[in-house]
Amino acid sequence: MKRHIYKVILFSFLVVGLTTSCEDVLDEKPLSQLADESFWLTNQDAELGIASVYDAMQDAYKVKRFMWGEFRADNYVVSDKPQPDTQDLITNNLTPESSSNYLQWNELYKMIFRANLAIEKIPQIPQYRKQLLGEAYALRAYAYFDAYRVWGGVPLFVKADLSFSPESIRPRATPQEVLDLVLADIKLAEENLTVVSSRHQFSRTSLLAFKAEVMMYLNKFLEANNILEELVNSKAFSLTKNRTEWRNLFLNDEVRFPGEGQEGPELIMSIRYNFEEDGNRASGVYTTFFQGVPSYWVAPKLVEEWEAKFPTDSLEWVTKYPGVDPHVFEINEDTGEKNFKYGDYRYYESITELGSTGEDLRVSKYHKSNISPSIDDTDIILFRYADMLLLKAEALNKLDRQAEAIAILNDIRKARELPQVNSGTTPDIVNVNDKTEVENFILSERRLELLGEGTRWWDLVRTGKAVQVMAPINGLKQNEILWPIWFRHRIDNPKLTQNEAYK
Repeated sequence: MKRHIYKVILFSFLVVGLTTSCEDVLDEKPLSQLADESFWLTNQDAELGIASVYDAMQDAYKVKRFMWGEFRADNYVVSDKPQPDTQDLITNNLTPESSSNYLQWNELYKMIFRANLAIEKIPQIPQYRKQLLGEAYALRAYAYFDAYRVWGGVPLFVKADLSFSPESIRPRATPQEVLDLVLADIKLAEENLTVVSSRHQFSRTSLLAFKAEVMMYLNKFLEANNILEELVNSKAFSLTKNRTEWRNLFLNDEVRFPGEGQEGPELIMSIRYNFEEDGNRASGVYTTFFQGVPSYWVAPKLVEEWEAKFPTDSLEWVTKYPGVDPHVFEINEDTGEKNFKYGDYRYYESITELGSTGEDLRVSKYHKSNISPSIDDTDIILFRYADMLLLKAEALNKLDRQAEAIAILNDIRKARELPQVNSGTTPDIVNVNDKTEVENFILSERRLELLGEGTRWWDLVRTGKAVQVMAPINGLKQNEILWPIWFRHRIDNPKLTQNEAYK
């Protein structure tokens, strides 16, 4: 479909320029005018228009999903081959001049402007499909929510302006104004979405997941729990039941596992990438996590936490969980026998040792072997069922319903073939009467389950623990949680102000 959206791309030509450089568009003629008059006439046109918004979303999130949500947290340390892209994030050395890979917002605004166009034009189509309008509102809300989380206040554009004017250069809205638009768009998406579930487009269930994330970020725990209860009651999703099913949620390794992966009952919504449609380097997952020797390693402290909970050493395991047999195994290729191992199969599926030191570990959740990054088309998961259940446990704990929260943790552990909470010895014991201790325990469970999925930094920020966790590691200060405005954006738009820590 994406190869046939050239008309819609014409509409975006000028508005994309507005987010790059004002001078670039001053002398441009409205090339999109003719296409605008002959398009947006049918629901088929609207489908192509919405496809162009998802196309922009692919570009906006192929790397930034992980730069924004993964590498500022405590899951990684700088390797012996550091690169600026990740080193500045891991060491908390962000400046307005840092790599534009994560500070530049051009692609995010391209997504927003295309959504604006769809929001304006779709209602003009006779008997328009409400689902398509709902997707446009959801996509705009999603983009602005990440802008809110990353930078706080950003310029707000809500109209499909297809020509440059002085109004195109505007100051940052307040964070509350951005948030108000996000919440209003979510409401309008709710009123229009009709599809119950869809892997690669916004639907009623994926909107529930998104709305729950927003409510949790705003500390509205009762609302979040009610939303997540509705998601659970939809019965559209379920937990995987074994190692192979869990691995196949993420895996895209045609060398070792041809024809497997990127499917399963936990996948609520993913950004779809396809080599044939999107070309070389369609996705940024392989380049980000696996290619060659990465500029970062999995943090030794994370490995220690994982092995303390679920020991890979046989003696430590039987001491911690007496009477619990190992369940992780590998098949001997020569004999076909099962060679049992101890620990958590997620540990073996999520990280791979590069060398012999035991410290140089990289994420291997998506790929187990080297491939050319030019053929990578790994989907990026936005919402996953286990993630939502763990958020629900967190909300329940905040609502003083600790027993229900622990029950959810045990449901996930059962699905992962792991011992139940409080069935072993410390540090896998939690005082269910201590709300803070239960929250920290849930965050630890999330850290292991969701490694490499772009959630850990937001977990720390959402729960107010970012400075507590990161200050001893890299000196993070409270006013450094928001990111700097890239220096080029301030050159192009002199009305932009800088966030306090970076002035």
